[in-house]
Parts: sequence; structure tokens; C-alpha cells
Amino acid sequence: MPEHTFDAGLLNPLSHGTRECELTSDQAWLQAMVDAELALTRALIDAGVAPEWMLTVCDALADASQFDLGAIAAEARGGGNPVIPFVKHLGRAAERMRAGASDHLHVGATSQDILDTAAMIVARRVTGELIHQLDALGTTLADLADEHRGTVMSGRTLGQQASPTSFGFVAAGWLDAVLLIVTRLDGIADTLPVQLGGAVGNLAVLTEIARARRSDVVAADVLRVVLERFAHHAGLVVPRLSWHTNRVVISELASVLAAATGVAGTIALDVSVLSRTEIAEVSERLAPGQGGSSAMPHKRNPVSAVLITAAALQTPGLASTLYGSMLAEDQRPSGAWHAEWQSLRVLERLTISAVTGVASLAARLDVDRDRMRANLDLTDGLVFSERVTTILAESVGKTTAFALVERASQEAYETNRPLQVVLASVLIAEGCSDALRAQIWATFNYEGEPGQSAAGIARVVREFRRRADAAKRAVSVADDIVEADAPSTNDVRIS
Repeated sequence: MPEHTFDAGLLNPLSHGTRECELTSDQAWLQAMVDAELALTRALIDAGVAPEWMLTVCDALADASQFDLGAIAAEARGGGNPVIPFVKHLGRAAERMRAGASDHLHVGATSQDILDTAAMIVARRVTGELIHQLDALGTTLADLADEHRGTVMSGRTLGQQASPTSFGFVAAGWLDAVLLIVTRLDGIADTLPVQLGGAVGNLAVLTEIARARRSDVVAADVLRVVLERFAHHAGLVVPRLSWHTNRVVISELASVLAAATGVAGTIALDVSVLSRTEIAEVSERLAPGQGGSSAMPHKRNPVSAVLITAAALQTPGLASTLYGSMLAEDQRPSGAWHAEWQSLRVLERLTISAVTGVASLAARLDVDRDRMRANLDLTDGLVFSERVTTILAESVGKTTAFALVERASQEAYETNRPLQVVLASVLIAEGCSDALRAQIWATFNYEGEPGQSAAGIARVVREFRRRADAAKRAVSVADDIVEADAPSTNDVRIS
């Protein structure tokens, strides 16, 4: 077997066509570690703690592909984490450029500072991709909700036909969940912090270095600039305190990732159920050769929906591990921090695959209006029992009305007759007025609006489109600011 193997996604076909590998691979993590280390060095330069000539060194070291990923991974076993060998490789590369350059790398930091910051850099990139995919999914669902607000179908509870609803309302329900998740992701993405505390979290070494190298400036001012510029260069925020054993950031990230995958899985599971041969109300538009079986030539399986559901089924356990890792003792835990690395990465991978997959699935969803309407007829009017009971209760009381409709429904089921016909005889026998019987007869109408469906659809679609428009404006404004007024790091250096 070759020393280093390439994971082509053999057991994760959903990942193909997504940015999963690009954003979460070993190479992506190594790049994030490089970004974290160089962000710290650039911050030290801004604070006057490192010489300005290190900027040239940082620029030359910025591409992680120049480092031997395989060697770093192999050497990580000796120290228990990949930062220890990585810093040595980084230092040797810096020394080849200029003698003494390694003295200004990894200053005042500990391994967890760099790996946690790298994890947040990866998370920022992952959440950005998820927001992009969820926005695309939301746009598709908003269009489906609008288009099918009048497409009547059977609402189902516990696997049985219950009362009429509309496919537009179903799509709006999916959209509402997407809107909740993308809002949470927006909040998470804007609050991911850098990690910088040194060996036990109190910045003791960096404080001493600041005092020794900048005796003319209060150390606290130097550290403030270092932290602010470190966060700026890393694209993250400054925490109130180092969070080596305060893992709320990780657990909250795990929660929203698992929830995003759960939303994707719920949509996919609905599609799987609605595409069953016996229901066949929706179908996944497949290209030739897709959805087949190795044994049955006729099969057209909802493959994307199946794989998305599989991804969602795996995430609760990963989130549980990350919540368990909150139990972190002392100033550096024995194993809890380490248990996060793979769990978080796999959770991010599954979330990217699932969310990207469901965005594609929604865009390829075929809706069969005629089949939805035909399936409603299977119960011969039983799906209207709730409406009938509600109207009848106004005249005879809720208990009596429920008993009458229940009896009529049972007779309709046993005699294979429409509920409308059976109920007409029951109402005559009960002495109900002609006007009441006519009102109830008119209830058996699929064209009437199911409850407040239209209003609910309109609220959700309007809110999503408002958010989408605001996001576009924010991006436009941010681009204009960056282009017209890019800040100079010289403006914030202590001199």
C-alpha cells in the first residue's frame, strides 16, 4: 500500500461536486494553520514586537502547498498534535529565507492557540459555503412555495392521509426551517474567535516579550494591538478571554451544523417518501444512468435524497462527541480537545455534502399535481372529516358531531362508499336541516384554501426574500468599502 493514500470519496458519493474536500481536507487544514501562524506574526509586526522585514517572509510562506503534509502528519504522532512538527517545518522554511526569521514565528503561542484558530478559520470558510448553498436552496423553495400554493395534496400524519394541504405549504415549511438555520449560521460566522493564550491561557510569555521588546509602551497596549490585529488578519473576532477549556464556541458550532444537516435530511426524507411508487407525487429528476440498481433494471431510485438522509443520520453522534468534549479539565484537557478534531471535521464535511446535495435536489424536483389530486381521492372523502366535524359542531356540539362523523367514517370505510354519501344519510336520520346538509356537502371541495396556508406561505417567502435582498446589499456595500478605503496596517501599529 502506498505511504500516502488519496481519499476519493468512495464511500461518500454525495461529496462529489461539492466544496467539501476543498474546505476540510488535510491540505485545507494545513493552509488554515499557516494562515493562523502568519496572522499572529503579522499582528506582532503591527504591534512593533517583530521586525517589518518579516512581512516579506510571511508573504513567501503563505502557500501551504510548499510544506510536506505527509511528513508533518507522520511526525504529529510524536507530539500528539500536528502543530508541533508544523512549527518546525515553518521555522526551517523561514530560516532558508533569512537568518533569525524563525525567532518571530509562533511567538507567545501554544499548539492549541494555532490549531483552535485554524479550526475557526476552517469553520468560517465552511459556514460561508453553507450560507451560500442555503441561500440557493431557499430561493428554489420560495419559488416552489409560490408556484404550488394552490397545488392541493394530502397532508399526512403518522404515515396516514389526514387532511388536505398544499404542496406550496409543504415547501414553505421547508423554507422556514432553512431561514432559521441560515440566520443562525449568519450569527455564528460573525462571532468565531481567534485563540491566543499561551501555555495556560494567561498570555504570560507574550506579556514578558512585550515588556522586554517594547519597554517604552505599556504591555497591555501591545497585547491589545496583537489580539486585534491577529483577529483581523485571521478574519475572526477577539474573544474576551482565551477559551482553551471553554468549548462553548465548538458546541454551538456543532449544534448549528447538526441542525443544518437535519433540515437537509428532513427535506430529503420527505422527497423519498413522496416519491414512493404507491405515492409518486414528486420525483428527483435524474440524468440517464442515475438512480439505477445493480439487480433490477427498472429501478429509478431517489439517490440524492437517500444519501442526504444518510448524512443527516450520522450527525447527532458527532455533535454528541463535541458536546461531551466540553468536559475539559485543568488548562488543557487530556483527550477532550483532541476528540474534537476529527468529529468537527467530519461534521463539517457531512453538512457541506448534505446542504449542497439538498440545494441541488430541490432544483431538480418534479412535482406531479395530477397524482397529488388523485391520491386525495383514495379515501373517498375521509380527508374532509375534520372540516365536517367542525361545521357540524356549531349546530349539535363538538362531542355529538365527532361521534356522528366517526360513525359515518367507519361505515364509509367498511362499505367502500364515499363519506359524503354515507354522511348525507346519517344527517337526514339525525334530522339536520337542509341548509346544514348543504353546507356540509359543500365542504367536500378540494379547491377551498386549507386553513391559513396562503397567509403562512406569503409570510415565510416574504421574510426569506427580504433577507436575501439585505444580504445582497450588504455584500455590495462591503465590496465598495474594501475597494475604496482599504485600511493600512501602518495606521494601527504602535510606534
